Amino acid sequence: EILEQCSNDGFHAASLENYNNLSDKKSDTDNDDDTNHEDEENIITELVTYLHDSFGHPTRLDYGTGHESSFFVFLYSLCMIGCFGSTTDKEPPTPARLKAITLSITTQYLKVTRGLQTDYMLEPAGSHGVWGLDDYHCLPFYFGACQLMIDDEYKPSSIHDGGILEQLAETYMYFGCILYIKNLKKGVPFFESSPMLNDISHLPSWKKVSEGLLRLYEGEVLDKRQVVQHFMFGKIFKASWNPSHQPKVVPSQTFLNNEVGDIPGGVCCKAPWAVDGHGPKPSSVPQAPQPPNGGGVPPPTRAPWAK
Repeated sequence: EILEQCSNDGFHAASLENYNNLSDKKSDTDNDDDTNHEDEENIITELVTYLHDSFGHPTRLDYGTGHESSFFVFLYSLCMIGCFGSTTDKEPPTPARLKAITLSITTQYLKVTRGLQTDYMLEPAGSHGVWGLDDYHCLPFYFGACQLMIDDEYKPSSIHDGGILEQLAETYMYFGCILYIKNLKKGVPFFESSPMLNDISHLPSWKKVSEGLLRLYEGEVLDKRQVVQHFMFGKIFKASWNPSHQPKVVPSQTFLNNEVGDIPGGVCCKAPWAVDGHGPKPSSVPQAPQPPNGGGVPPPTRAPWAK
């Protein structure tokens, strides 16, 4: 509905900004009937912020995994307040319900974001080009691989079968993502347009694929300051975790070598001219050879091919 209202605006930043403004008004209108309790208003403000950051940047005209992550933070927040079932320790949402919600909502989300990417020619935010998984998305591939783990009929190499992709693109999210890329980059060999996805297709099982994609998402998205710096943390999505990495400690001594007591660097690291109570006697220190010209200056080095 919102895309149709913006369809006549043409391609410029104001057009995408109009899309965001209309979606803002839609969200505000949907929440007009909520109670005026302060806690509920804060929750609504938090949810709206996540949702509005899920469709690309209206000024930079780009979209990337950070915007995608914001949308799934929005879904996570909805889950935490009980929209998808109880969130108590005794009765969490069932895996079957979460699976249905993830696949159905992500499918509709992809339709919207792909429409925005195409209509507004959004730049990939933080893309690695052909050396990345995809120009815009990451999590749909992970969810799709998890979906295929329960079906032994199809292997990761099945993505090279055009008939399977055409037939099952609507059923399996992973196949749908691959088919979309192939249709978008027609005429280009898949191993050239998407070398990482092509390499993934040689893995023996969907379990290996899903595990690798999860590590990829953690390393390339969640561990990147450029991405998480745009997250807003509130009462639902809290910044209450402990650092996952040990803080770096500045060493008190450099070149510490424990093989020789407490001598920094050890004997092997002592300069030939160093003399103190720790090192060897001056007579035992090997002396540098004297230059043949006797002038105290070593002769210039000559390359083997110099004449």
